[in-house]
Amino acid sequence: MLLNNYKKSAILIIAFSIAFASCSAKKGVLHSNAKIPVSSKIGIIVDSPNNLKNVVLALFMKKGYQVTAINASDLYTFKDVYDIADMKKLSYDIAGDTVPTVEKTYENMYKLHIYNFELNKAQFLRQIRDEWNVEYLIILDYKDWEKVSWARVINLRTFEIDFIENYPTGYTDNIETITNHFIKGISGR
Repeated sequence: MLLNNYKKSAILIIAFSIAFASCSAKKGVLHSNAKIPVSSKIGIIVDSPNNLKNVVLALFMKKGYQVTAINASDLYTFKDVYDIADMKKLSYDIAGDTVPTVEKTYENMYKLHIYNFELNKAQFLRQIRDEWNVEYLIILDYKDWEKVSWARVINLRTFEIDFIENYPTGYTDNIETITNHFIKGISGR
């Protein structure tokens, strides 16, 4: 009898721990350095079908933001073409004594690409700011119920993140309610 009580207690503790861990993985996160003024020039990147992109863009425009058309497909990245990590391994059809030299050369090329990532990112953000006349870049990712949708706002004058939020998507949420939630957090109204 006492053993059964211990088993029940252990099962309850394990079940509670699993439930708590799954809830904490879906935990909302919010940080805002500054509110983004409503009349700001923004670019929005959202990976969704065009009909949903239009809903998102229209909601931001209705709130008074000046929205620049930016599609995720406009953004060229090496990852779209190949994953640089796939090229980490090589096979050689050369004499064994030259293999260490080739490996070292390749290792240097690989590191150069990885280390230059931050520089390339800064140049790309500067290009968006200067060529497309965008003050803030807003990146949105929408998820279904029981997952986490998120938003980030990058200030293109300082290249710092001004706003970030993980929003646990609720059962009654849709793209409009989530977008309006993000707009409220970004604008402060």
